Amino acid sequence: MANLNGRARRKNTYDAIVVGSGMTGGIAAKELTEKGLKVLVLERGRMVRHLEDYPTATLDPWQTKYPRGQLPPEELEARYKVQRRTGYTMTEYTQHFFVRDDTNPYTETNRFDWIRGYHVGGAP
Repeated sequence: MANLNGRARRKNTYDAIVVGSGMTGGIAAKELTEKGLKVLVLERGRMVRHLEDYPTATLDPWQTKYPRGQLPPEELEARYKVQRRTGYTMTEYTQHFFVRDDTNPYTETNRFDWIRGYHVGGAP
């Protein structure tokens, strides 16, 4: 049987598919496209819209739940145990951008410190 949707098939065909646009995926996609390949980049998470998705950007320090927006150590330990090891401290101002370790756990064979955020966006 003939493919009745040949035009759509040609339009949606890629030479390479890159999963994740982090440091490695972003560079891989850049290098492949610069070599002339048609590349599809797949990313996980919601689109972060400029201004709209920064609910804490205009909060004054006295409007936060905790002093200066600093989450208490016990909350950081409970919610961001692995990500906390990186030295980056989640705050009330930034926590909505990061994945909570307690609700999205992963298994480590060897220690690997990283910060996880499921969102996309950036410069237009």
